[in-house]
Amino acid sequence: MLHTLPHLTHKSSTEDRIVYFLFDRDKKALSLIFERYGSLLLNVILKVVGDRQSAEDVLQQVLIKVWNKGHTYNPERGTLFTWLMRISKNAALDQRKTKDFRMTSTSMEAQSVVSISNDFSEESHAIRMETEQMISHLSWEHEKLIKMSYFEGYSHAEIAKNLNMPLGTVKSKIRIAIGQLRALV
Repeated sequence: MLHTLPHLTHKSSTEDRIVYFLFDRDKKALSLIFERYGSLLLNVILKVVGDRQSAEDVLQQVLIKVWNKGHTYNPERGTLFTWLMRISKNAALDQRKTKDFRMTSTSMEAQSVVSISNDFSEESHAIRMETEQMISHLSWEHEKLIKMSYFEGYSHAEIAKNLNMPLGTVKSKIRIAIGQLRALV
């Protein structure tokens, strides 16, 4: 689906620039994505896969997928950040399901849990703070579901099991929470 993009001006937001460059197949898009969202995406992936090297590999795969599928991003369906997070989370979950990953993660179980790096760039830190503030406007239950799904890397089935909640209910409540977040933007 093709989307009409406004012309870029010096007042265009970074997100607008990224979207424009993605649709124009300009490599500046990947550079801007990495600068603005790289550390956030890496941290989400890291929470799912638990290993920095694997997380970096998955992030590279995500960037390639974004480059190849950039024309499919639809601003009417959500923010660029949400789209990037979804791609990152799904890629990390796919990585976690692979046989090679399961074999290496078994040997890593003896190691302590990897802590998430706090060395965010100023802009990434600002985005994280803004995101956390938006999420805090949700009910406790919706906030918990969003954090588990998008920031802690749990699949919907894992959330349902951990919270002793039907899978359909988890999916519905996450959809409702995302709708509430979109209304805040």
